[in-house]
Amino acid sequence: MRRIALFGICFLLLTACHGVTQKPHKTKVKIVQVKKVLQNIPVFPGAQVDLDNTFIYEAGNIRAAVITFKASGKIKDAVEFYKRKMVEEGWNLVSSFLYQQKASMFFDSPDSTCSIEIEQNYGALTITVRTGTKSPMGDVK
Repeated sequence: MRRIALFGICFLLLTACHGVTQKPHKTKVKIVQVKKVLQNIPVFPGAQVDLDNTFIYEAGNIRAAVITFKASGKIKDAVEFYKRKMVEEGWNLVSSFLYQQKASMFFDSPDSTCSIEIEQNYGALTITVRTGTKSPMGDVK
């Protein structure tokens, strides 16, 4: 009986330690992926990536990402920042709107599309960047 109890304790310790070592590695990989996606997409000053609400997909020539940021400031300042900086990075502004505490902007480049949504809640901003490569519909599965 003591052997079973000792085995159980060792098993729990090993599995607990295994989970602790994996998270930093996954976090580091995700940060590298985020930086790669954001090569030509500016980041609002002071914004921090919310890794729990960030998703990146790559397969062959197709890339897609949803990157969420948390920031502070005014929604109008964030909208003006993205309108100015995205054009400086070579994106074309397709459309945009601002209504109450929500804004959406849609950008296009020769090889990618990008939408940026900003929501303000009591001075806190949530900025969601969705971007992906353009591809013929036959390539999407």
